[in-house]
Amino acid sequence: MTEDWHDDLDMGQSGADAGDTDHQRPVEKAYQGIRQAILRGELKPGDHLPEEMLAAMTGTSRTPVREALRRLATEGLATVSNRHRFVTHFSPEEVSIIFDLRAQHEAYAASIAAQKITPAELSRLKHLIDAMAEIESDTSNAVAERFLTLNTEFHTVIVDATRSAQLKRLTAPAAALPLILVKQFVMDQRVDVVRSNGQHRDIHAALSARNSEWAAAAMSGHILSTKPTLRDASRGGKRQ
Repeated sequence: MTEDWHDDLDMGQSGADAGDTDHQRPVEKAYQGIRQAILRGELKPGDHLPEEMLAAMTGTSRTPVREALRRLATEGLATVSNRHRFVTHFSPEEVSIIFDLRAQHEAYAASIAAQKITPAELSRLKHLIDAMAEIESDTSNAVAERFLTLNTEFHTVIVDATRSAQLKRLTAPAAALPLILVKQFVMDQRVDVVRSNGQHRDIHAALSARNSEWAAAAMSGHILSTKPTLRDASRGGKRQ
């Protein structure tokens, strides 16, 4: 959840921060451009990721591309081999493990959050649920990315509500790979917005009731209910 921070910095420090922001913009542009190209299938599993080509593709230079590729390798979207980088190939088994890790980590986070979440955070979760409800009937190709933005914030609010830096660090690597886009772009499985948001309401109810066991079970079920089976994955994730 975004918060406004007011820092009492002198002008010299503020200028340094502004310079850092300017430096980061090309990195973020390169990162987002390459990441979306991978998740949309424009860059396919196993494709080589040469810096010059990616710099031209993202309208940046090789230095920010290099930084972006480091971030993508940390997330698991890129793989390093003999100083070369490639789009990671997600086997059905690896996808299954990603879902299992998210379910375990976030279920525990929900159980902790149930005891610590604030009224303001519960209100924010309700706002996000309502925003997702507005796109439940949307059948356009853009709905997954809109839902991803709202869904990511929903899960982030819950992890933040644990007030645990260690838990945030633990959940970050698995959470970096968005399950919704794995399903739609990697596994070619459509996102069921209605069902997912119904589960969000159940999680919200458990958190509001301060019921840790219910919150953990609701979160685990929410994530595992969308996990492709290995049989589905071998067919490309398409339901019959």
